[in-house]
Amino acid sequence: MTPVPLVNCHQPFSLRREESVIRKARIADLPAIVSIHREAFDNFFLTRLGRAFLHRYYQLVLSYSQGIFLVSEGRSGLEGFASGFLHPEKFYVLMSHNKWFFALPILSAVVRHPSLVAQIVRSVQRVEKEASHQAARSCELSSIAVMPQMGGRGVGRALVNAFLKQAWLLGAQHVHLDTEAGENEPANTFYRKAGFQHSRRFQKYEGRWMNEYVIHRAQPSERLRTV
Repeated sequence: MTPVPLVNCHQPFSLRREESVIRKARIADLPAIVSIHREAFDNFFLTRLGRAFLHRYYQLVLSYSQGIFLVSEGRSGLEGFASGFLHPEKFYVLMSHNKWFFALPILSAVVRHPSLVAQIVRSVQRVEKEASHQAARSCELSSIAVMPQMGGRGVGRALVNAFLKQAWLLGAQHVHLDTEAGENEPANTFYRKAGFQHSRRFQKYEGRWMNEYVIHRAQPSERLRTV
């Protein structure tokens, strides 16, 4: 299966934050985005699949017509990114249809780390399951990462706010995300402070517990009260 055309169908978007600008990601940003991901999520499953897999995954997000992919850029380059998509089930259908696009990076990862096989099987099953699930006007925040040296400077919060703004503009009624439970308290605290509400704790697979968070679009009357 050949990969889909690499286009981004959204209107231009940028938001200045002090000396940084938050803008839409471009193809040329992918190497830096992959590097940020690898630094932020060291030894996570997707990171262990390798640089080539991450590049192709984020390339697919960029190609998805309902994708939201933003980067924060400062004087020294990219500081962080946030990516996700409306109608997540449609994205996972796209990912399933382009499975051969990921075959070579996955095979290479298995050669390096044979223990990944079980996780890869579970991930394929998850993609197939998510592809069959439909949630009206839903949006998934799938990844957000900031360069470690930029921690505590408001980059992550600015990216979340910009992501939510785009999601609401595109008609989403709620945005949801999953993050590690247990020892990942800094991330959980970050999402709660950003306005997300904890919706459930679930076991992704044996030994791995996740928290799901959701934030709902404010109704017109609620938005008026906050002006």
